[in-house]
Amino acid sequence: MTTTLQGRPTPTTPGLSYWASHYREAEFYREGLHFSDYAPAFYVGISVQLEHPGRDFDDPALDLRGRYQRIRLGSALSWEQARGAARASWERARDNAEAGRRRIAQHMAELAAQV
Repeated sequence: MTTTLQGRPTPTTPGLSYWASHYREAEFYREGLHFSDYAPAFYVGISVQLEHPGRDFDDPALDLRGRYQRIRLGSALSWEQARGAARASWERARDNAEAGRRRIAQHMAELAAQV
C-alpha cells in the first residue's frame, strides 16, 4: 500500500523511510533540497525493482524517465538530476531482496537438516 501526501509518495511507503532519514548523506544529495524533491525518484527505483526484480536499472523497456515524469509533481529535480537517487533506491531494494532470499534459503536448509 502506498501512502501519499498531495499525490506524492511519503516516508511511510515501504522502503522510503530509510531514505527519509539518510538522503542527505548520499552522494547525489544537493544542498537545499528536501526529501519531497527526492521521494518520487526513490519511489521509482524501489517500485521498478519490486515489479521487475530480474531486470537491469538501465533497461530501456522499464521507461524510468517516463515513470518519474508521471509522479514528479513539484519536485525541483529533472530526471537527469533524480536518476542517481532512483538508482540508489533501486540498488538498496535489490540488495535487501537478495539478502531476504539468502536468509530464507539458509532457514530452509536448516529446517531440511533437522528432518
